[in-house]
Amino acid sequence: MFDPTFRTSYIFASLVTFSLMSADMLCHASPQADEPAEAPAEAPVDASTEATTQQTRDLDMALHYILIGNPEGAQASIQSLFDSGITDEQIANLVEARGISDKVDRAFSRGRGMEGADVLVAELESRYLAGTRATSRSALRIEAAVAALGGSMRQEMVARAKLMRAGAFAVHALLNALGDARNPKLANSARSVLVDLKRLAVAPLCAALPDLEVDTQRQVCEILAEIGYPSSQAYLLGLATNPAAADDVRAAALRAYARLGGTSQDPASQYTALARRYFDQAPSLIPYPADARNAIWSYGATNGLVGIEIPTPLYCETMAIQSAMKALELDPDSEQALAIYVASDLRRSMFLRLLEIDVASESEESSMFASRYSAQFFGTASGARIAQMALGFAIDASDVLLARECIRVLSTNGGATTLVAPLSGRSPIVECLLFADRRVRFEAAIVLASSLPQSSFQQDSLVVPVLASMIQMGGMTGAVIATTEEDRQALAARLGSLGISTVTTGASMSEIEGKLAPGVTMDLVVLQGSHASMVDSVNGIRLARSTATSPVVIIANGGDAEAFSIEFENDPRVSVFASIATEEQFVMAIDSAVGAAGGIAVTPEESAIYLDESLNALRRLAESSNLILDVRVAEATLIGTLQSSTGEVQSKVARVLALLPGATAQRSLMNAALSASEEDRATLLSSVATSARKYGNLLDASQIQSLQALIQSSTGPIADAAGQAFGALELPTSEVVKLILAPKS
Repeated sequence: MFDPTFRTSYIFASLVTFSLMSADMLCHASPQADEPAEAPAEAPVDASTEATTQQTRDLDMALHYILIGNPEGAQASIQSLFDSGITDEQIANLVEARGISDKVDRAFSRGRGMEGADVLVAELESRYLAGTRATSRSALRIEAAVAALGGSMRQEMVARAKLMRAGAFAVHALLNALGDARNPKLANSARSVLVDLKRLAVAPLCAALPDLEVDTQRQVCEILAEIGYPSSQAYLLGLATNPAAADDVRAAALRAYARLGGTSQDPASQYTALARRYFDQAPSLIPYPADARNAIWSYGATNGLVGIEIPTPLYCETMAIQSAMKALELDPDSEQALAIYVASDLRRSMFLRLLEIDVASESEESSMFASRYSAQFFGTASGARIAQMALGFAIDASDVLLARECIRVLSTNGGATTLVAPLSGRSPIVECLLFADRRVRFEAAIVLASSLPQSSFQQDSLVVPVLASMIQMGGMTGAVIATTEEDRQALAARLGSLGISTVTTGASMSEIEGKLAPGVTMDLVVLQGSHASMVDSVNGIRLARSTATSPVVIIANGGDAEAFSIEFENDPRVSVFASIATEEQFVMAIDSAVGAAGGIAVTPEESAIYLDESLNALRRLAESSNLILDVRVAEATLIGTLQSSTGEVQSKVARVLALLPGATAQRSLMNAALSASEEDRATLLSSVATSARKYGNLLDASQIQSLQALIQSSTGPIADAAGQAFGALELPTSEVVKLILAPKS
């Protein structure tokens, strides 16, 4: 499958990665030069991490067999090494002590494709990288490496390599050395390393910047300017505008800020912009995106710079929350900052639940997430306007989970006016009616209907059809556009096997539109055909009301796949699938385009909930005789469901139809009552009575005769219900006399 864009959201992919793989499997060493074999003796090595003679031999033999292409020997040697109980750190130290990192890299490169041994080679590589990371971040090794910066040229070179591998975790010790006025050579070398660390040094330096000594503050400003990373702008401007800071420090911070291209004089807006970048999951802001965990840095007078490692899926949300809080400290009236805080807090709370992290525990990690109030509290208490803004962020990020969470918040604090009133030219809850994920569409329609709007708004004509589609369809809706009927049927069957219950097929988008009922929108469109025809089809899909936001999967032949990927790289709802690829890749293409974290098909349990909520919403609209959201649009769907359902569902549908004006609804109720089982008949007759009391007698003569016959042949609750309907129809009293005088059967 060719897919150059980041189709699956970073959020969902990060959660899946974190839950499926251990931290060891995700660790990658910093891409710096290998440390020379003759490392200085002063580097401390824990005796417990030294390998045994047999472990050394096993590693040597494993590398030998990999390099000569002997999978059986490689597999046996690696397995023997693992069975010995060797740790990741021991593997890394063994490679480092013997100076064979180049040989190890060559072996891993060759062994990745070695059939029969590739799985164990991959595990050995992962463990080696994990061990390298763990040893490189050892506080003792970092302190020793920083001290060696003040030594000979060779010692400094080796120390630099160690510190570059330690990355952000070396900043604490380097900051201490930077402020050592007694050793200028060491201070200058520490400064040089901090600059060379580039973006890895930015987050810890920014965390420490406000509380450092004056001389060190000034130097850090210069270092951040030299690194040139824009995420430090907010911290530099914050320091430059802080009246409590020393004058020369403020001047240095302002110079550094200007050097980074900063122009705004409002630090609150800078922190808000940074918070938004973190919310948007900008990959460049994540220090170690491939690692399972990343550190959140803080600075204290006692312990200095401290990093608490948290799961990587929570990193951006936590940093967005911190940045938004800084913005709110400077400008408590910033709605943008508050909305980013609410959106990030809601998203993080969802991740915490998915990762099953107990925020009430006393672990250092949990302390990062502890709060007196829940994310839902702040979402609700901030008001509907802020929740709407947060929903807008979720829509822009195509974040299904967050969008649904924001809609739940709006269901508790949003009124008709606040829901549909435009915010900066947009109404996010209304936009959700056209969102690609059907759950988002349904839940937005429920909230809008429940608000009983009294004035028209954009897309108001979609609300009732979306509610009706909940009743009409339990599964996902799809469309197939292909040149031949054979291809259309084959693809329809393929989609059906994936849980897509209703598939409409056609040779063009216009043909598909002609087959759809009013208000129906597509959850997925699959295309197959020539390059020119599919480009035209995608354009038509984006113009059609039923598919304007639908996810699209293009099945491409031959070399067309790459061309399609480039052509639609700016539309994340288009996924390209090569026709020669596997069924598993086909499912991945659909997942990528749909992006529904809840799965492709709506589950039976979800369908039941949506059906109930939809009928309740339609009933409230009908009871209020809402002029904006006309339930009569759903009449045909309701009548169809009345005829095909039984029990509680049929009863709820009947209660809605009883509130609709016109003969069609009342006569449909009567027909259903006459043909229903004895268990359901009394309830349906009660709905006929409700309709008759509200709109009078709209039945035809044959139905009245059937009702009379039913009364004569019934007893008990059914007879009583039939009598209520008879009386509500206000038939002539002579008809009642006939019933009194009718002979007993």
